[in-house]
Amino acid sequence: MGSVTKKIVLGALLSACLFAGSEGHAQDIKERTLKFSFVQPIDSHMGLGVQKFAEIVSEKSGKKITVKPFANGTLGGDIQMISSLQGGTVDMTTLPPGLLVGQSKEFMAFDIPFLFNSFDEADAVLDGAIGKQFFDKLPRGLVGLAYWDHGFRNVSNSKRAIKTLEDVKGLKIRVIQSPIMLDTFSGLGANAVPMPFTELYTALETGTVDGQDNPIVAFETNKFDEVQKHLSLTRHVYNPLIVLVGQKSWEKLSADERKIISDAAFETRAYQRKLSRDMEAKSIENVKSKGTIVTEVSLEERGRMREYLKDVTAKYTAEIGEKLVKDFDTEIENVRSRQ
Repeated sequence: MGSVTKKIVLGALLSACLFAGSEGHAQDIKERTLKFSFVQPIDSHMGLGVQKFAEIVSEKSGKKITVKPFANGTLGGDIQMISSLQGGTVDMTTLPPGLLVGQSKEFMAFDIPFLFNSFDEADAVLDGAIGKQFFDKLPRGLVGLAYWDHGFRNVSNSKRAIKTLEDVKGLKIRVIQSPIMLDTFSGLGANAVPMPFTELYTALETGTVDGQDNPIVAFETNKFDEVQKHLSLTRHVYNPLIVLVGQKSWEKLSADERKIISDAAFETRAYQRKLSRDMEAKSIENVKSKGTIVTEVSLEERGRMREYLKDVTAKYTAEIGEKLVKDFDTEIENVRSRQ
């Protein structure tokens, strides 16, 4: 057999092997339906992100894997979802990291006040080594895939515009039932009132509390503008969304299916972040048009508030872990130096 003939035969054999491999590869993708539960409406930044994720998974799997969204907490609230993922009754969810603190105190690091200055800064840090480090610290039975966007938390109230640290003092502010958030607002001089979200609108309407803090889209969609005259862009805490899959569900997937799910969560990230932030900008304009006074708090003033809360940060750094918080801070400084 001549050298040219040998090359042709070898080439044909190689092509056949590659074809056979791809056929075998395709057989690792089975017909599946994954339950993806979340607490926001289907047309929210969460819901639209999940729908985009489902489209990508369907495309990548040749329509074999179906991701079925369950919106509005129909399968349970955030805390219940964590248990459902761990138990294998629900496959996926997305939620802010602070909700994981009950099982992994390290996630309290995300609620350190005035940690990030901007969206770009948060994205760069979370998409790097630190973001992966937190995935390694997830509670038992959970697998982290990507960080999507939930937004910066901002303060609204019925009394006055907040431009400076002094403007916060004396206001009765509802806070989520979290020790670090309670200490943050108390540290700023507010009368911090822990309260379930379900009771918040009525408390604002009746004057039981003067104000609250939430991402701007949540402020609009929950119609807080009806009972709050002032919205101040304090950006005191940035909330990403962690896309999670239950370990029990993950272990049922082949390597190829896992790659599809991971890649889809990653590819959805840029779309969901832009969508969420566009919705925030639109919400600001919407509430302004209905009479809400929106006040920008300067970067310098936010830095002053951060410094004022250094004792709160030190207290929770000791609980979270000195090294982890130091690594977090170092990465943030590195990102700032490059921007």
